[in-house]
Amino acid sequence: MAKVHVVLNRKGGVGKSLISLNMGAVCADVRGARPDGRPYVAVASADPQGTSLWRAARLTELPFDVLDISEDVENIGHLKSLPYAHIFVDTPGWAEINPKTGRDPLGDDLYGKILRALLEQADDVIVPMLTEQDCYEPTWQTIEWVVKPRGIPFQVVLNNWPPAEGQAYVDGTRAWCAERGYPVAQTVIRRYRVHTHAKRVVTQYNNNRVELQAREDFYRFALEHGLRGADERVVEIGEQAQAVEVEA
Repeated sequence: MAKVHVVLNRKGGVGKSLISLNMGAVCADVRGARPDGRPYVAVASADPQGTSLWRAARLTELPFDVLDISEDVENIGHLKSLPYAHIFVDTPGWAEINPKTGRDPLGDDLYGKILRALLEQADDVIVPMLTEQDCYEPTWQTIEWVVKPRGIPFQVVLNNWPPAEGQAYVDGTRAWCAERGYPVAQTVIRRYRVHTHAKRVVTQYNNNRVELQAREDFYRFALEHGLRGADERVVEIGEQAQAVEVEA
């Protein structure tokens, strides 16, 4: 039975597609392939904008299968029965609807129905957020209005942090999450230009210092998220990065 990891935040631009694709790639690398060469991992897109599908179509080599579920409410209920060990799901944002009105905060349109069907299948939810205050309210709404009422385990991950802006932004965002009791990954996914390269995922990055650091963030987050085997790859990548620094 497949484990379904839903990457969710009401706010757009927080890196849901980036995390879905790269966590899928890391998981496929750690898990390995079947004897026939087929992957144990899939990345599914429920996003009408199709960002993850667009990027996946441009990859020189696909380390995972790609599923388009952006218009397929009926078959989402069968996700867990598909022949994969893990499925990472990229999701769309949605318009704010205050549940105090008595309406479902996900709304009544097609993508509200898709999100509800996905969350019924979810083993856990990854909530990416930026270290910016305008991300706080939509993240709170995502967790309080949608995830917690369903009792789904979740983890916040701070994404796209530019280290040049200082640690204070990370500390402030962590404090905001801590005040609300939200579990936050110790790993912070840093902003790197290489992440915007549409033809590669982190497992395909080069072995130079910057790209090794960018790759390491995702392996560390995978380790925190419980993907077995990621710890060995983190050590290996760290050793490669140290060797590059020595040579430099």
